Amino acid sequence: MFRTILQNKAPRQIIQQVRSAILKGELQPGNRLAAESELIKQFGVSKSTLREALRALECLGLIEMRKGANGGAFVAEVDMQVTIESLANFLHFKSPSIHHITLIRKNLEPCAAEIAAGVISDGELQHLKTLLEVAQDALSKGDLATVRRSEIQFHRTIANCTKNPILILILDFIESLLEDLKRILKPDISFSKSVIEAHERIYEALRNRDPKMASHEMLKDVLKVEEGLSAFSSSGQS
Repeated sequence: MFRTILQNKAPRQIIQQVRSAILKGELQPGNRLAAESELIKQFGVSKSTLREALRALECLGLIEMRKGANGGAFVAEVDMQVTIESLANFLHFKSPSIHHITLIRKNLEPCAAEIAAGVISDGELQHLKTLLEVAQDALSKGDLATVRRSEIQFHRTIANCTKNPILILILDFIESLLEDLKRILKPDISFSKSVIEAHERIYEALRNRDPKMASHEMLKDVLKVEEGLSAFSSSGQS
């Protein structure tokens, strides 16, 4: 399946070949790669080079290494959390700002809300209602950490309603960035109260199956969050 590679940047070339085989469907989740000795022969590399590449593939979530008599390298079904963590590691060095995050949110989240309004199930509506109740209860107790988790999960749930895997992945990643940002800036009770009120309006639009109103309320929420977080960021720097 694999061809001999050039020794320059050998681990990267191994990764590219294995990844390409997976994307082409030549390797399916659950398939076992050839034995280590056979892979060394196919790639024409040393044992240490092969193992370095396999460790990297495992970190990328493309394979999993199993131990024991029936062990070896097996193709994994890529986990979304692993993908998000990889993206987060990359963007950590790019220092995305509140404005950068909002630019993506205001273009995608109203669209997600509009789609969700037309397809959301009663069970998903109930889940959103439960998240609102959890946030309201936590707010009354001053438990802002729980409030923030419920806020983020509210948006993730709406994205999941679209059943669009690309949109779900992007928005889940964006919500992770937002979650980290809130953890750093620590917005106060008045901020969270405002967010919960916005979420109640979004929920009502979704419950009424009103796509345009759901989109409108979502955009208002996104812009209000940017305004609030920017204010906390500025006060923290002054």
